[in-house]
Amino acid sequence: MQLTLPVGQGSVAIEYELAPQMVVFSHGFGVRRDARGMFSDIVAALPAGWGYVLFDYDVIDALANTQFVVGFNERLLRLEAVLTWVHLQDAVEHIHIVGHSMGALTAASLAPEQTGAIILLSPPLSLGLHFAELYTRRPGASHEGHTWLIPRSDGTTTLADDTILAELVSVDAEGELAKLALFRPYTIILADSDEVLQDADYTELITMPSVSMFTVERADHDFSGTARAGLVDTVLSTLTSKSQT
Repeated sequence: MQLTLPVGQGSVAIEYELAPQMVVFSHGFGVRRDARGMFSDIVAALPAGWGYVLFDYDVIDALANTQFVVGFNERLLRLEAVLTWVHLQDAVEHIHIVGHSMGALTAASLAPEQTGAIILLSPPLSLGLHFAELYTRRPGASHEGHTWLIPRSDGTTTLADDTILAELVSVDAEGELAKLALFRPYTIILADSDEVLQDADYTELITMPSVSMFTVERADHDFSGTARAGLVDTVLSTLTSKSQT
């Protein structure tokens, strides 16, 4: 089913199926709610009694095949609105969150008080200049006025205003992840061949007793190809074990 939720001056388009155990998926920077097929593969493997919510953070222009990214604080507002809507549905007993990349950091920063698991896939430890340059230096990226036009591997184009990228630089990503660990347990799943986070050092987070960490072998940042099955198995194992506690 589909629904549009009002959020501030805008709205969030969601796709969902209600069930007692709900998984809310939080996507990464400048992509659509399931541009890489990662979340739909997890959804397809969910057992009976499990539902999901997929939604877009960004402003989608289907005709132009673009997505205009919103700021980090706006992402927090949109995720909070989606979680609030799910919480109000009568059929729902527990809410779990699976976030990827910046979507993982968004979930960590919001620090929601839902009863289910929080699973963070390839969460960045920094959104500093390296992160901005990673995207703006891609082949084909161009700067028009105050907006970057960034081609993506799925054929879409991400539009990012200079102020949005500047806001991301100010986010203390590792600090947000450490802060979340102080008041609730969560799981991090890493890719061992992550081309985006190749220099990230998770040593400090590993030592925190509330953080569980797994690594999927031969996996890139999107857990594509043969690594996808390992990702799905690890996510489902974590979700189902949490639902039984």
